[in-house]
Amino acid sequence: MTTMEVCVTTRETIKPSSPTPPHLKTHKLSLLDQLSPNIYPPMLLFYPGDRACDATYMTLQIKTSLSKTLTHYDPFAGRLAGQAAVDCTDDGVEFLEAQADYRLSEILQRADLETLDRLYPSGVLWNESYEGSLVVVQLNSFACGGIALAICINHKMADAATACNFIRDWATAAAGGKATSPEFISAALGFPSDILAVPGIKFEGRVLTRRLLFNASKIAKLKAMVAGLGVDNPTRVEVVTALIYLRVMAAVGSTRPAVLTQPVNLRPRTAPPLPVNSAGNFVWFFPVPATNENEKNLVSLVSAMRKGMVDFVNKYVKDKSPKECYTIVCQSLKEAKEVLSKNDEIDVYICTSLCRYPFGQMDFGWGKPIWVGFSSSVAKNTFHLSDARGGGLEAWVTLEEKDMAVFERDEELLSLASLNPPLAYAKL
Repeated sequence: MTTMEVCVTTRETIKPSSPTPPHLKTHKLSLLDQLSPNIYPPMLLFYPGDRACDATYMTLQIKTSLSKTLTHYDPFAGRLAGQAAVDCTDDGVEFLEAQADYRLSEILQRADLETLDRLYPSGVLWNESYEGSLVVVQLNSFACGGIALAICINHKMADAATACNFIRDWATAAAGGKATSPEFISAALGFPSDILAVPGIKFEGRVLTRRLLFNASKIAKLKAMVAGLGVDNPTRVEVVTALIYLRVMAAVGSTRPAVLTQPVNLRPRTAPPLPVNSAGNFVWFFPVPATNENEKNLVSLVSAMRKGMVDFVNKYVKDKSPKECYTIVCQSLKEAKEVLSKNDEIDVYICTSLCRYPFGQMDFGWGKPIWVGFSSSVAKNTFHLSDARGGGLEAWVTLEEKDMAVFERDEELLSLASLNPPLAYAKL
């Protein structure tokens, strides 16, 4: 199969349909916003061609509804003003239209990361120096009439929950519905007097990303195995996360202590909970340590995940208001810095789960996406999980090249997962 050519045909800026009120012209960033990396987490929504919907009309619908949605998300159409604020100047978001010389079925049959990366706006992926708009969109059209909507939102503006709400509200507006306005929470949480730099994701070295598919039957087998060894009702995310963590450690081959960090959405866990439409970054990480060889097994890791989550919620979140929770989390940064700065002594891994966020339900008026894809990454020792059809999970794993060479040949892993499989939508 030849390399796919993607030709950008149009570049424009989509501005809010109504100007930002004067009292909202400056949006201050919370500490968690400021600590978020200056990157644009990528997402691709794939839709088959809609014979009942003209392509020109679809494009106009996407752009018009984006303009309307930005009116409610004023900071998303602004520009960063240093580290601590956004100027909500209605500069708008970059919107590109592109033509790909493949059919959608060819993309999904291949589904390799090199091809997927070509569907994103040039220069945005994992570029901490990108100085464009805070949201960048590329609408890719295929020869068959199908489309892939590439959406990149600066992490300083949005965690996964906020990104999901923004895309949902945009899709609702496109489909003719009425979206719920967001509630930006940074002002309610307070602002830091100083910033504590916390080492975390490493963007260095030669890395490779691989996509794994765990189908529902293999996950059921894995859950039954863990349950049979004494863990009550293990979840699919728990067992798949533990398996990947275990096999990644084996591939790296280090005998040093390891820790897996996992983000927790704090919104539903405070007292009272924050509303689901709260916007900004409100997540923090809990650790899953594996300090010795006795802890590096599936049951121990699942148990450690559960204990880590319970301990985290009890210490930082339970029975605390959002502002109290935020204050305590900020105080914990020194602890986090002390742990994460010991990268020469501890192997640090990061896992993010996007499962149960309804990205696969985003209907702009022509049906739900047939697949939600992502991209390659440059952040080593990271992986994230997403929902797959039929109750399965996809895992996108990034390791150094030498470690990936071992990981992608791991027989235990490959007995439970498929490596970069084609997607079963070949008739599109």
